[in-house]
This record gives sequence, structure tokens and C-alpha cells, in this order.
Amino acid sequence: MAKGDDKKWNSEWDSGDGSVFWQKEWRLYLTKLQPCISHPLAWKPRKILRPPKKFEDLFSRYFHRDCLSCSKSPSMPIICLFCGELLCLDECCNTTRYRDSERTMKYTVSEIEAHSEACSSSAGLFISITSSMIIVSRANKAAIWGTVYLDSHKEEDRNLKRGKPLYMCETRLKWLEYDWAEQEWQRVYAWFNMQHQTSFINTIRECHLHHHH
Repeated sequence: MAKGDDKKWNSEWDSGDGSVFWQKEWRLYLTKLQPCISHPLAWKPRKILRPPKKFEDLFSRYFHRDCLSCSKSPSMPIICLFCGELLCLDECCNTTRYRDSERTMKYTVSEIEAHSEACSSSAGLFISITSSMIIVSRANKAAIWGTVYLDSHKEEDRNLKRGKPLYMCETRLKWLEYDWAEQEWQRVYAWFNMQHQTSFINTIRECHLHHHH
């Protein structure tokens, strides 16, 4: 402590009202603390990336691009809605894990599961480039949510069968953001165990035959 500060300390403390010194120190502390008070620590859910207004822009940007894991163009490409990474829904990028230290009890983990673990705490959201469907991933389960892209008549074109231009629907996007924030997924009608990945892939390929929105 500098000599001048020492005199100031003693004069304020010895004046008979030591609170004067502490009041000044407290005000100084609050001044330094103000940025932290203005931005308190709080848990915030991962924010969904805003998709392009036109589905064709998303399609042209990602279709025929190579997957980072297998360096091949996926037949079932999906995009993570949190980081924008291109992934394979196919079984080619599955990995093997073991339930025990002796490595005798093995099981398969799909790329969608592994990416969700690393990117969004095992609760993932993806969009399928070949169907426009939103895929929800929770631990080792996945489901089809629906789509945020509609044609000019506000109708879906699942699996792009009709070839109509699709545009991002703000209402659908708000539904998706709400479901993600609440983690209730009331618009999901069936969950698939990703240990039976082929069944889920076939469901996406045939999703134009089933409308649940």
C-alpha cells in the first residue's frame, strides 16, 4: 500500500466512522462487478441455425458434397442444425463401442448419435437434404419431426416428389424452436432405436406416404 493510501486508510478509519471507508470500497467493488451483474451466468439452450429461405439454396449448397468422416458423397445426407456440418445417415459412418473394459460387449453407434453427443449434449436436430424432413436425435433414438419448408400453397413436398419450389415457413420454424426449447416433441409420432438404423432410413425414404403434421 502506498504511503498516501495508508494515511487515507487511517484518517477514515480513525475518524470514528470506519463505515466511510467500507462504503467507498463497496461502491468500487460494485462498479467492477457491474459487467457481471449485467450479464449473469445462466444456462441457455443451443440456438438453431436459421435455414435459407429457399430450400433449393440449401440443397445446392450441400448436395454431392463429401462427408468429413468417410470422404464420400452420402446417399442420405443430413445437415446439423446447430453447426451446419454435413453427415451421413447411412451406416457407412457407424462406429463400434464397448460396454465393458474387457471390450467383449460391443455395440454400434450411428454418426447421428456420435455427432449429437459432441455437438449438442446428445439432443440433436438435423435436416435431410433428400427429403426436407427434420430429424430429432435423443441419445440412441431418432424421429421425424416434419418439415419447415412448404410450397407456395403451404403444402409439404416430402421427399421432393412433386418437385415444387419450397420456402421456409416461419410458423413451422417457431414450432421447431419451441419444441427444441421445451424438449417435449409433441409433433413427433414415433421414435426409432438407432440400433435398427435401416428401419429409420426406410421410414424417411417413405415419409411422403405418411403425413402427420
